[in-house]
Amino acid sequence: MERNPLVSILLLSMNHESYIEQCIQSIINQTYKNIEIIYLDNASRDNTFKVGKKFLEESGITFKMFLNREPKSISQNLNFLLEYSSGQYISPLSTDDWFAPKNIEKKVNFYLNNPDTGALFSNGWYYYEKEKKTILNNSTTFKRGRLFKEILMHPDCMFYVGVIYNRDIIEKIGKWDENLIIEDLDMYIRIGLIATIDFIDEPLVYYRRSSESASRSYRFMLDGFKQYYEKYKGESWINMKKWLAERYRLFAADCIDDRKRKEAAGLILNAIKLNPLSLNNFRTIFYLIRQSL
Repeated sequence: MERNPLVSILLLSMNHESYIEQCIQSIINQTYKNIEIIYLDNASRDNTFKVGKKFLEESGITFKMFLNREPKSISQNLNFLLEYSSGQYISPLSTDDWFAPKNIEKKVNFYLNNPDTGALFSNGWYYYEKEKKTILNNSTTFKRGRLFKEILMHPDCMFYVGVIYNRDIIEKIGKWDENLIIEDLDMYIRIGLIATIDFIDEPLVYYRRSSESASRSYRFMLDGFKQYYEKYKGESWINMKKWLAERYRLFAADCIDDRKRKEAAGLILNAIKLNPLSLNNFRTIFYLIRQSL
């Protein structure tokens, strides 16, 4: 195996004018230097592309740069970027997130010693934009191995920013599914079915959390989970009705905490329809009643 493999950073931006400089600078600052950047701006309405272009031209890093005139899905954009990349290892990155300096070096070194790994992640920090506060993620829930079921059942078994993929494995399983609005979980499921997913228990990436983050919209997430239900409901290794019911229930509990009781009631009703015998559903109903008194 080549001892200094090329790593392709698939860089994707949309209205990140305030963040993209920090992101690109974190790539420039990597201790590992055999990197290329394949950059696509997804029809930003601000100056993101202009700022990104300036920093890439001054970076000294090999890069290719593209601009969408109309926005496309994340899966479509990642597949486009992948086509123009040449690296043995692939690392998608949104330009509101960023890397610690040794992120790529440590992950490449891991791959050199574990070449059959399909995907590799590390721990990381959450950066809360509104509060300007950085919090280290709790890594005690991380898992390694063939994680195709765990990805759906225990989503906290991974940290989802800064994952680096083995190109050989992606070529075996196919690209990102462009029919899905939540693209990453499906990719990990398909990788986990044929290869191991592993991690470095060290914080090497930063994940920016803001009010615009898709993962903070339960309606968006539920729409994505319904697509997963349709895609995997025929699999023998998981009961997707129970799985989707639990997603509804968890969002209901969050709504109760946020005093959105009407929304919580609708969500828990959907959970009961899918899994009427779940004790967790009834516990959540009692929680709703207590909070309403």
